[in-house]
Amino acid sequence: MPETGEYQNKNIYKKLLSSQRITPLDLARIIAMLIMITGHTLDSLANPAELDISNFPWNIWHYIRRFTAPIFLTVSGAVHVFANKRDSNGRLSSWTIKRRIKMAVILTIIGYFFMFPAYSLFDAFFVESKFWGPFFQVNILQLIGFSLLFVLALFLLTKNDIQLGIISLIFALAITFSSPYVSHVNWFKYLPEGFAAYLSSDHGSLFPIFPYTSFMLYGVVLGTILKFVPADKRTKFLILTGIPVGSIIIITGYLLSEYYDNFTFNVLDKVNPSIILNQIGAVCIVMCFAALIYTFTKKFSFYYAFFGKKALFIYIVHLILLYGTGWFPSIARIYPKSLSIITSIMISIFIIIITLGTAYFYDYSLYKFKKAKKYYRYAFFAIIVYFIAFGSLVQFLYKIL
Repeated sequence: MPETGEYQNKNIYKKLLSSQRITPLDLARIIAMLIMITGHTLDSLANPAELDISNFPWNIWHYIRRFTAPIFLTVSGAVHVFANKRDSNGRLSSWTIKRRIKMAVILTIIGYFFMFPAYSLFDAFFVESKFWGPFFQVNILQLIGFSLLFVLALFLLTKNDIQLGIISLIFALAITFSSPYVSHVNWFKYLPEGFAAYLSSDHGSLFPIFPYTSFMLYGVVLGTILKFVPADKRTKFLILTGIPVGSIIIITGYLLSEYYDNFTFNVLDKVNPSIILNQIGAVCIVMCFAALIYTFTKKFSFYYAFFGKKALFIYIVHLILLYGTGWFPSIARIYPKSLSIITSIMISIFIIIITLGTAYFYDYSLYKFKKAKKYYRYAFFAIIVYFIAFGSLVQFLYKIL
């Protein structure tokens, strides 16, 4: 338990840990988030001559990175099972529905804002069509936005958690095993760019729905299972089941690998069901080790719960620090793949410290000052309006100063 002075009030700690949060899952998400931030930083800044992913140890580092998004998405799905509380009739409250829709829309808008190709809305009318391509690419924020809406729809279609778990598993498996076929279709021939980008990575989307929404749905399945486990036994459950279940899923994936290696058309690794199953199996094992670590570090429970809850906030802040925005480029755009490994590692540590500190200060200010939330909201909309309306002027001044 944190010291008495933590936020000058222990109630925050109690609130975090009495809200049915599964702290080992928070820890797993934090680990994935920190690896993700470090990975983005090194990949964007380090000179490829020094960071050669074909040689040790960077080949191992590159292999580990492939599991960060699946862990992040799976934990997010499990957490939402506990966050979306049903009433006695099995329905979600209108407040919960509006809150989930709002979150999904905001994340999607932020995702698109990072790739906005013009300095203002006025300039957007004069941007050549070829520069709009990156804007429509689907990144993790847009993917999470869509997946949250999909999970919400499943909550609305079901009356209890058993139904939710079954239908989520059906959709997860359907997305997993249909991903090779979906990715093989030239969706840009049939759909507008913005819609096709959610179904295909051909134009640069990093996280299309197929297969990545399946990870969040597997997380929902995990969440529904954990909900039937007594709260005080969930950590032990993750420890005892993580490795056996994960191993079975990984073995199943390997048994399928030869089939997809000799498929009727070339199946990319990203959409290969055998690899997707391997990733899900690895996620189960990581959760086991996260639960095991948690049992020996319970004194840090407050920080696991706090930063796990703020994971998306931290992710967005690190994007701003590393890449900047459409109006202000940051270090990754100024020194792309040109710095030494040591310098890149130091910058990644700096970004982690700043992002965690920002999340902590933001939450602390909300607690300390009653009107802080309102002021933050006003400031956010003022900044957005300012850059949308006067982005060209800001960029011009930035270049000449």
